[in-house]
Amino acid sequence: MTVQQPKRRPLSRYLKDFKHSQTHCAHCGKLLDRITLVRRDEIVNKTAIAQLDTLIDEATWQIVKQDWIALCRFCSDLHCNEHNDWFDIIGFKQYLFEQTEMSHGTIREYVVRLRRLATHLAEQGVAKELACDLTPDEALEQWLPATSPNNYRIALRKYAQYLRQKNQLPDSQAENKSTSAIY
Repeated sequence: MTVQQPKRRPLSRYLKDFKHSQTHCAHCGKLLDRITLVRRDEIVNKTAIAQLDTLIDEATWQIVKQDWIALCRFCSDLHCNEHNDWFDIIGFKQYLFEQTEMSHGTIREYVVRLRRLATHLAEQGVAKELACDLTPDEALEQWLPATSPNNYRIALRKYAQYLRQKNQLPDSQAENKSTSAIY
């Protein structure tokens, strides 16, 4: 009598099936149109996936699968790539997703503005502590880039709201000296 061996397939095949079965980003919940596979906070591209030819069975896959997540491109960039530490970008992004009704595109724009501003401020040698001020738009005013400073002010005001919420402070008009009635 022969013992039936479990069916074994390459890990890359399981990953392709996994990738196609994912419909929403594991972090922000956005409906996925393009997907990035991540394993232990490292992006794994399709070339690397194709090279994962270790034969495994279904039981092994169920264990291995726990190390893999599917993220949208935006979340994978934020969580897996090296960035400066001027602003709490991850916390800010979560705040915008959970506490506002903003679209993903608008949230992405706020995050991109803060990341660009952080790069600019680092190049200027500005003290990082100024970004932690509860009114960072005022604290960083003199160092804002000459190109589109209002866009950076708007992002900084929204970031100030996040800081106040994070520190559980009231979001009063006195603290939020906005120069625009729109924002």
